Amino acid sequence: MYGHRVEEAAGGILRPPPISRADTEFEESVGVQFVEGREGIRIPELNELFEKVGFPKRDPERLKVALENTYHVIWVRAAKQSRLARQGQLIGFARATSDGVLSATVWDVAVSPAFQRSGLGRALMERLTKKLVEDGIPTITLYAEPQVVAMYEKLGYVRDPDGIRGMAFQRRKKSEKEKTGLLTRA
Repeated sequence: MYGHRVEEAAGGILRPPPISRADTEFEESVGVQFVEGREGIRIPELNELFEKVGFPKRDPERLKVALENTYHVIWVRAAKQSRLARQGQLIGFARATSDGVLSATVWDVAVSPAFQRSGLGRALMERLTKKLVEDGIPTITLYAEPQVVAMYEKLGYVRDPDGIRGMAFQRRKKSEKEKTGLLTRA
């Protein structure tokens, strides 16, 4: 688990990471636009993006409810038709759940493989973190895949802040023996 708690000792001010590239620069160089909020997101298209990046496909109704209960959403769409995407296509996404005052957790940061390594993942996180910090939320956490840990650290997220270890209570995956029926329970 990673947390963003970069506070100054005197005054306890949490500062967001700076926005490294302006929205206009992304529109001109990559052909994309940033959008805040859920409006315009199509659930099937979001599920497609998740599948492209290796996330599990989610039940559309449950994903719709999850989005409705999300504190803040930022996403990226293609600003124009290209060989990589059709105009308006969802190509990047990030969201945060929060109580609005004490803590937030970032979820589902995804960028279409065709647009990875263009700075969009970093840009999504800069903008999402900035919004949460501006809302006065002092603790922002996330779970990260090993290959993107360095990016989050560059943005001010730290591993196991204050020695806290993240844990999750979730459904256990079936072993191969359980899947094939070779394991019997007494």
